[in-house]
Amino acid sequence: MRATYHLVPADDWAARDPAAPYAAPSLAGEGFIHCTDGATAMVDTANRHYLVDPRAFVVLSVDLDATGSPWRFDDDAGIYPHVYGPIAPAAILREQAIPRGDDGTFLPFAGADIPAGIRVETIYVVQATYGPDAPKLRPAARPEHLAHIGDLLRAGQVIEAGGYLDFSEALLLVRASSEVEAVDLFRDDAYIRSGVWTDLRARPFGRVIAD
Repeated sequence: MRATYHLVPADDWAARDPAAPYAAPSLAGEGFIHCTDGATAMVDTANRHYLVDPRAFVVLSVDLDATGSPWRFDDDAGIYPHVYGPIAPAAILREQAIPRGDDGTFLPFAGADIPAGIRVETIYVVQATYGPDAPKLRPAARPEHLAHIGDLLRAGQVIEAGGYLDFSEALLLVRASSEVEAVDLFRDDAYIRSGVWTDLRARPFGRVIAD
């Protein structure tokens, strides 16, 4: 196996025919599909070419030996493999969202050192700070707040949600494409409007899953 990475807009990847070989637009335009060796170099490539592109992106882990198409390095450093043809579905080892910061900067993602049967999903941990009057304000706002969280849980946008019993912070594990999108899920929550929560912030988190 010869692993490398390929970056693709999330919507484009979702719209593909999963049973058909994958052909990036560059295959028609340039004659090959761009890849990048190494997780760090992949992040650098994303920031170099797509920093101002606001779309969500997916990183594909690709086995070059299984693409069914010839490939070679055309750069002197030997970092950027070019695949001269479509990539067979069996060559796609893993797909994962690449996290982004508030300013659009692409952030590190889980590398290729993940054993079979294990995958790492990039999610966001939203931390909500309770206000000084939270114990007094919470009862009135709680039914609407829990209904909102329930809707997000059923939609799959929230994975886990809860608060420390000392009224210091609440933690919400959410699926989103950026820190901004993660926080936006709760900006109009009843707890924010009533002052139960006074601050929201988000950080990317690698969630380990056993298949």
